Amino acid sequence: MINLQSVRNDTTHDQRLLDCRADVEPALHQIIRDAQQKGWAPAEVAMAIADAADDYILLLASRKTTSH
Repeated sequence: MINLQSVRNDTTHDQRLLDCRADVEPALHQIIRDAQQKGWAPAEVAMAIADAADDYILLLASRKTTSH
């Protein structure tokens, strides 16, 4: 289970991004460690995560443009 902090709504956009990264980065490192134990190289895992994140960003962007 990933333990994430509650979002603070009284911060700037930039600070929210920094806070979010600090909150999710430990889970990311755990995913990489778990994948390494299965035989994947850290760079492979990082690239797969980045690729999946990119796809998700594109999905969110397409939803935003079609919702207007």
